[in-house]
Amino acid sequence: MKAILNLNKNSEVILTGLLFITGFSIPFSYGFNSICFGILFLYSFTRFEKRTYLSLFNKKSLIPLLFISFFIIQVVGIVYAHDMKRASSNVIKNILLILLPITFINLSKSIDYVKVKASLYGLIVGITVIISSSYIHILKKIILGVQGPGSLLTYFVREEFVKEAIVVVHPPYLAFLVVFAIVPIWKLSFPENKVLRYLLLFYFLFALYSISSFMSFIILGILFVFYFISLIKKRKQKHVLVISTALILGLFLINNMNYKESIKGFRGGTLFKRIEWSFLKGKWDTSRPENWKSVWIVSKNNLALGVGSDGGLHQLQMHRNDRSESYINKHNAHNQYLEVLLRFGLIGLAVYLFLLYSLIVTAMQSRNRIFGWFLIVFVVSCLVESYLQRQIGLTFFVFYALLFNTFYKFDLLKNIHNEKSLSA
Repeated sequence: MKAILNLNKNSEVILTGLLFITGFSIPFSYGFNSICFGILFLYSFTRFEKRTYLSLFNKKSLIPLLFISFFIIQVVGIVYAHDMKRASSNVIKNILLILLPITFINLSKSIDYVKVKASLYGLIVGITVIISSSYIHILKKIILGVQGPGSLLTYFVREEFVKEAIVVVHPPYLAFLVVFAIVPIWKLSFPENKVLRYLLLFYFLFALYSISSFMSFIILGILFVFYFISLIKKRKQKHVLVISTALILGLFLINNMNYKESIKGFRGGTLFKRIEWSFLKGKWDTSRPENWKSVWIVSKNNLALGVGSDGGLHQLQMHRNDRSESYINKHNAHNQYLEVLLRFGLIGLAVYLFLLYSLIVTAMQSRNRIFGWFLIVFVVSCLVESYLQRQIGLTFFVFYALLFNTFYKFDLLKNIHNEKSLSA
């Protein structure tokens, strides 16, 4: 009996470790990431139960089936794509849309609060390693005199920041992960020491400046609004007064400073330069609207099924100015909703939107702030990026969507105590 208990305990430790490593791998390379997901997929069959699959519909948990349906739509999209080789390659990269649902169906009775927390800890540690590696290389260059001390704020931003890291991550995607991680760090009290936790939060906020992704600060603004409203509801007048005073003072100082002169030495990609470009000069992002226009033109002509799994680059280029950024860099839609409409038409978009709707309903039922924040970050970010077209965006969304859904949907009664703990 004792041997059986030890075996079960070891099995749980192994699964917890796998979920930690998988979360850790998400910001890293395609190879490392794929190996972790492959091992987790194979390991999940140690928990295989036939009746779990048979009871899927009874439990009304359609989210794994919606992910699988979305993958099947992509497989069908190979048939009518202009570039079938490219389409096949894209679908193979999206194989997680079928592997991870199967993984979490197998693990449906094994996911608990500890394992959810472990996966989030893994992600936070992975992000910390990447941004720390960048800062270490930058500080080394400053110490050696390659760049001046001020370059940390003026030069090593956006592309110059991410290319110093151990793994180069496209800035919007790294910012996407960092801004999400802020809430788990706070809600899960990671690390347990309050001083260290505040330092880690400040570190991540500073990293957002270094990455300088404009959308991440918009999402951060949404988080601040929610936080401010919660303070008002809890009647914490002192906190509200301090924050309000700080905001008013900050706006006053900005309004009375020589902004253009102050940021004269900053690179074009920095947050300050982008604010100047957008708000002071009124020159907002011109490449995306032009890109979206070409996507919409192609989509209108292929409204039911879309252009196929190749992404329709051939058709898009025909409707773009050959001097535009979108044409030169062969951009995708840079909007996940338009991307799905372009590739898979109204049918694919309906499945995708229903998937998001189902996740939102589950998040609202769970009343879990981390789950809710995860969806807010993803849904809002998808307005300006096609996040599912890159490995990081795809793995992050599918893994955590299914992890949260499994924890809250498959065995709700067993996890109800842990649910309250995670939501506290």
